[in-house]
Amino acid sequence: MLSLLLKSMRSRIIPTSLVTISLMASMVLLLSIERIQQGTEEGFNQSISGVDAIIGPRSSSLELVLYTVFHLGRPTNNITTKTINEVKLRSDISWLVPIALGDSHRGFRVVATQPNYFEHIKYGNSQSLTFMNGVAFSELSEAVLGSDVAERLNYKVGSEIQVTHGSVESIGSKHDDFSFTVTGVLNKTGTPIDQAIFLDLKGYELLHLGWMSGKKIFSLDDIDLSSLPADALEPKTVTAAFVGLKSKITLFNFSKSIREYPKEAISAVIPGIALSELWSIVRLVDKGFQLLSWIIITISLIAMVTLIIASLDNRKQEMTIYRANGASPKFLAIMVICESLVIGLIAIIGAIILVTIVTYFAAAQLNLALGVSPSFRWISIDEIKVFSFILLAGALSSLIPAIMVFRKNLHQTLS
Repeated sequence: MLSLLLKSMRSRIIPTSLVTISLMASMVLLLSIERIQQGTEEGFNQSISGVDAIIGPRSSSLELVLYTVFHLGRPTNNITTKTINEVKLRSDISWLVPIALGDSHRGFRVVATQPNYFEHIKYGNSQSLTFMNGVAFSELSEAVLGSDVAERLNYKVGSEIQVTHGSVESIGSKHDDFSFTVTGVLNKTGTPIDQAIFLDLKGYELLHLGWMSGKKIFSLDDIDLSSLPADALEPKTVTAAFVGLKSKITLFNFSKSIREYPKEAISAVIPGIALSELWSIVRLVDKGFQLLSWIIITISLIAMVTLIIASLDNRKQEMTIYRANGASPKFLAIMVICESLVIGLIAIIGAIILVTIVTYFAAAQLNLALGVSPSFRWISIDEIKVFSFILLAGALSSLIPAIMVFRKNLHQTLS
């Protein structure tokens, strides 16, 4: 039967191919949307681990997470170091790591922090940051690079870099009067950490000694750094601070008490809750695309049935020969159903290959744009369910032309 079926389909190769391609394209659209959404969500959720809260200026919780963790957007305000130091003394805090943002280097964000950043900040399933080469910075003139920065700019331990005043979105003047020496390169994490340059907070403060309102007033070349008082390089403000609590049970009480802090308008954002807000927005858009994909799949199945029904009149001679050679109506009906199954299987195989190619390039673009590296599989259980449903729907819809063939007797065929 299979040989006869394939020869019959080959005789109608153009219309059969068009229906197969349309069905395959609709499945590619459906599954690509689903894969990219799941992969992006997984990549975002694994970008930071072990951080119970992020303290920052009072603003949108999602906005705070996006610019502190994913380096998307720009900080709208800072919080004073005095406030951070007071909060750090709380008995429910295990550790606190401040960060300052605002500068960049050749398109990559600069994150000013303290050496304990590399000890407390984790990713994935509580995986610690490790060094491919070198060690963490210990002096104000030292820097640590994410793996993507080192790879794309061809930097290594010992390289000298200069920082540009301003974020990636608004490039400013270069801090050309002070250089940083690379002391370490982090191993790849598949998170925005790979696309960041880490400096010591005091070194970051030193860069801005001669700046006021975004403009350079005097050069550091004119200053004897050894003569500076001990507290001259203590930052007055920071962008935010990552916090680890002694007990997660106290998380919501901690967040509430920070929000009620009387001396400054600050808030403590829980990263997981902020990201869930993001995904609730994204899923609404995804559902719209998925509905459109299912409509296209339905139209493709209708087109397949229409093709089979329309071809029955043109296949009278073929059916007559089959019947004259002893083929039963049941045999011909089964052959019609098998034809729809073959079209469905070819479309599914093609869709799997194309979806894998699409998601491979999508993963590269997500890593380039967002710094996240989602992992994609060849096929998942949910995708198998989708394919099975489409295949079953195709077989059921082909029952209409199959019944039409079954009802035709030999006399009708010959006439």
